[in-house]
This record gives sequence, structure tokens and C-alpha cells, in this order.
Amino acid sequence: MKAGVFYGKEDLRIEDVPVPEVGPGQMLVKISYVGICGTDVEFYKTGMTPPFAKNPLVLGHENCGVVEKVGEGVTKFKVGDRVLCGPPSHCAEDCPACKVGRTNICINGFPRTAGLGQYDGGYAPYLLIHDVEHTMIVPVPDEVDFKDAVLFDVICVSLHGVRMSNFKFGDDVVVSGTGPIGLSAIQILKAAGANKVIALGTTSAKEPIIKEYGADYFINSKECEDLAGEIKKILGKEVGADVVFECAGNMKSLSNCVYECVKPGGQICVVGTIQEPMSALIPGRFSVTEPNFQFSFTYTEEDVKIYLDMVDSGKLVFPNMVTGVVSLDECVEKVFASDRKGQIKVLIDPSL
Repeated sequence: MKAGVFYGKEDLRIEDVPVPEVGPGQMLVKISYVGICGTDVEFYKTGMTPPFAKNPLVLGHENCGVVEKVGEGVTKFKVGDRVLCGPPSHCAEDCPACKVGRTNICINGFPRTAGLGQYDGGYAPYLLIHDVEHTMIVPVPDEVDFKDAVLFDVICVSLHGVRMSNFKFGDDVVVSGTGPIGLSAIQILKAAGANKVIALGTTSAKEPIIKEYGADYFINSKECEDLAGEIKKILGKEVGADVVFECAGNMKSLSNCVYECVKPGGQICVVGTIQEPMSALIPGRFSVTEPNFQFSFTYTEEDVKIYLDMVDSGKLVFPNMVTGVVSLDECVEKVFASDRKGQIKVLIDPSL
């Protein structure tokens, strides 16, 4: 079968690889769609992968499809089931985090994530689930389109962040970052009863879709000369927002959240993954207002089930989130090696 195999910086090759054999406790899933994650693009552009990642590696950790074959001992799933394939769930070692249901911060899970760690991912027609019992495999309702289901990884990162935060009905919020995670957070917050939702971004051309997702106001943070003043003016208050969500994943965004956006005693929920040193933050400058910091990492199976239920019932809709579907042969030219201008979320359909 054809697969997208990552070798290193700017080296993603489309190669023929064997269809995986299915052993006891394992399962083979025929991939309908796999999402191209920003992490995958970062691997390609920088060559940097986690120390536990095998190389070469078939990328793809945002997968959904249909069960093709089940191994001996697998009883929860059968051939023909529609499923999404997430990261590891409750680990076999029953680590301290898993014991209390916080499987997203399992000390054993991340290296076992297909497409990121030790196992090949879904940039291929078939994905082998190495350990069905300890992997997040969630049934997809018949009424939910696979194009919506495969967005679980992006949407649930935002959903988990909102659920982890101190946000409550009627709060005024700021969302910094208007990529897929930021847009998802905007819609989730609006559905959860946010009063005023202010979106911060650096591309004014995206304002129509940002407001389509539920933002009441958009501020170009790169062009605004008095960000704190503009936020207070919008809110009609002397202070900033109740809760601020960092969704851009960079230090400039986090600095804005801390110094310009949050009210005294408010909360900054860091949803984005920031790979830069935090040297831009000087605690003595903001500790006097006692802000609360909440960090959020990925999601749990409960978050995924909530997402699918809300999509199935029509309570959440993500219009124009998917801006393209490409084949494996096209993915390097059209996504990885491109400027990605105008792209929000691009999917690979391995059958093309």
C-alpha cells in the first residue's frame, strides 16, 4: 500500500509499504480521512520530532475509518464499525494519572501514539491499532459525516481547554489565535453561554469566518496600538476579560493574554502548545493582579464523546473548517511544502 513516510527535515516520501498483519488484541482500520495536523507540518519544516519517535515514521494521528479486520481477543469492535482512532487511553500500567481518569496526561501514553511515537499512523489506506484495549477507539454515529468526525483532534483540544477552565455562563472571554483550535474554542464558548467573545488574530482577511464561528468582535493584535484599551472599551469595563484562552501557541500571544487581556483575578487558559522559552513573561509585573494560569493538554475520551454527541444533535457545526481534501501523492506539494495560505484544515483521503 502507499504511505506517507517521514524521514526528516523536508523529507516526507510517498512509498509502498506492506499492509500490516493483525495479531492478537489488534485491529486494522481502513482509513477514510486523516487530518494533517500542524504538528506534522512542524516535523516536516524543522525535522524535530519527540525523542521517542521512531524514524522513518508513517505520519497521521487524526484518523477515522471503518474496521477492516479484528484480531483474536478483540470483542468491543467488529468488521464494518465506523470509528475514530485517537491516542492511547487508560494505560496497561494503570499509572497515577490514569487511575484518576486523566488519561490525557498518562506518563506512558504519548510515546505510544500512532503517527507521533513508536507506531505508524494513518497516512496510508490502512492503520494498525497495536493495542485495542488501551487505545482511544470511539464509535462514530452513522449520522455523523467522517469529515466532521476526523476533526475530533482539533475540536477536542479546544473542548478540553474550555472544560478545564474556570469559564462559566455569562463570562466575557478573549480567544487569542484564530486557527482551527481558536475557531473551535470560539464556537464552543458561544454554545456554552459566553457573553462577549473577542477574537485576537493577525489576519484581518479571516474576520468573516471568525465571526461566522461566533466571535462578537475581532481585533488584529498585530495592528492594534492599545490592545488592553480596546478590550476594555468593547467590554464597557475598567478591566479585561474574565477568562482568556491562548490558542495560537506562541509567546507573543501568551504575553498579550497576560499583560493586555485578562482582568485582575481572572484566568489565562493555555490551550496552544508553545515551544518557545517563557522569558518574555516577568512574574513581578503581573503577579500583583493574581491571575490564575490553567494549562490544558490534548483531551480525554469523554471530551470526544461529548463532541460527537453535540455534532450528531446539531448543537455544534464547524462550517468551512475543512478547506481541502488531498491525496497522498498531493499532500507534500499542496500542504507541507506550500505557504498554506487560505488553509484552515486539510484532510488526506488515502483512496484518491
